[in-house]
Amino acid sequence: MKLETINVQEGTGLFHSYLENEAFVRSFYAYTPWEKESISKRVSYLDQMRPGLAAPRLRLVEALQSYLEPELSHPAVIRNLERLKNPDSLVVIGGQQAGLLSGPLYTIHKAITVIQWARRAEEMLNRPVIPVFWIAGEDHDFEEVNHIWIDHPENKSRKVKLEVKGKPKQPVSAYVLTPEETHSWLESLARLLPDHEHKKEWLDRMKQLIGEPLSWTRFFARVMHDFFGKWGLVLIDSADPGLRKLESPFFRELIMKSPRLLQHVAEKTIMLEQWGFPAPVELKDNQANLFILIDGERYPLYREGEVWQAGETGHRFTEAELLHLAETAPERFSNNVITRPLMQEYLFPVLFFVGGPGEIAYWGILREAFREMRLEMPIVLPREQLTLIDRLAEKRINDFSLSWMDVFSRLEEKRAQWLEERKPPELESRFLHAKESIQALHRRLTDELAGEIGMNMREMGRKNEEKVLAQIDYFYRFAKKAIETKHGAGLRQWDELIASVRPDRKPQERVYNVIQYWNLYGINWIDELVETSFVDIDRALRHHFVIL
Repeated sequence: MKLETINVQEGTGLFHSYLENEAFVRSFYAYTPWEKESISKRVSYLDQMRPGLAAPRLRLVEALQSYLEPELSHPAVIRNLERLKNPDSLVVIGGQQAGLLSGPLYTIHKAITVIQWARRAEEMLNRPVIPVFWIAGEDHDFEEVNHIWIDHPENKSRKVKLEVKGKPKQPVSAYVLTPEETHSWLESLARLLPDHEHKKEWLDRMKQLIGEPLSWTRFFARVMHDFFGKWGLVLIDSADPGLRKLESPFFRELIMKSPRLLQHVAEKTIMLEQWGFPAPVELKDNQANLFILIDGERYPLYREGEVWQAGETGHRFTEAELLHLAETAPERFSNNVITRPLMQEYLFPVLFFVGGPGEIAYWGILREAFREMRLEMPIVLPREQLTLIDRLAEKRINDFSLSWMDVFSRLEEKRAQWLEERKPPELESRFLHAKESIQALHRRLTDELAGEIGMNMREMGRKNEEKVLAQIDYFYRFAKKAIETKHGAGLRQWDELIASVRPDRKPQERVYNVIQYWNLYGINWIDELVETSFVDIDRALRHHFVIL
């Protein structure tokens, strides 16, 4: 494995302002991440202000131990749980939905970023810093996680979906996988991938991870632990009943402060729009920013005066009833995109939160919501962005003499330039000249015949001219198509490269899954990436190319 890194500019948008505009960061976030003083300020807050406001640390560790046992407890994870008991220990946290076989590659990249920042922070502070990965098991959008995308021989990405029965709004953690259906799906996936020496390796390993019926999120956790357990990454499912019990007091506070939280977020959203950015979250009147389970399905809570309503179910609650439920049945509650970060801060002593561009956008409207809950937003850092370069893609990059910046943002432009260089000289101008000459001759002939014959010669000449010119346009299109056919082999090589690194014109890490790379090259490159330190506190947005 080799690593090539470039500094890139996002250009415009909120994420660019987050990286480049200090005034913007100070307006929407609690800390300026690029100032080293922010770390000392954050540590001081965690040491002095947070302890009396947070979940009991020992009870948190007990809940984590209960969730992780027995098979998610690599010795490195157990060691980190012991270190988390230390009141001096801090956390770097990031999370993601429970995608199938880990989901898109950015899930892997985020976990690596979390691990690297924990290691880097521990070196800087000389105190324990634990990497934690938050699994969004409470989410109920199953269609977002029930498939993977793989590269297709025709240079198109292919969706491979695992069908599992369930209710439309049930949390992802409530879906149950059986070994039979999962093994069958894995076999069908294997048949879609080329035969390589590592195919049996990944297929056998994935089958081993589900030898009995499992929840969807437990299978995800086993996959992630298989990749990162040795690095001490502590996993937690947000829907874990043991964690819910620990969250009970905070749910009660979220219920009581619901109107104020919504007000803070709405005001910050308006402020963000005044900066010229769209609202990162759709807000509805009276939304409580909490969900409740009704007959196993997850519905948003809305507050209407003294009455709370669960979506369109017709179920209504008084505040006293909700507070009682939060105390006696906290597993029925779950957070939304606004309250989830608050709950993380209540549970964990977070030094850094690692997020993608979308997460960084909606965290920008949460600073006053944290303060309403007597908490402080942690330092927000972007996850590292990576593109995997397989050996064929590397060959194409070298064949076409491309720079890494070309690969990052100019592939379509470079492809068009390559084809343009292979066209006959001045092809467009030659056709234009021919078209103008023929048009002039045709109009002169039409004028002569209209004068000599009369009748409807001028009208007929005009219609005939349109057909003649249309034939020239057709001939021009045919010539261009013939050029593309002549250079078809080269264009296919360009398309292979684009499909590899920018599938469907999207960043690779947002589309493809890790399995197709494991199939080709094994999985040791993940460990090599974790060991290769590439995080740093500066304003530069880096993009890393991992040459496998």
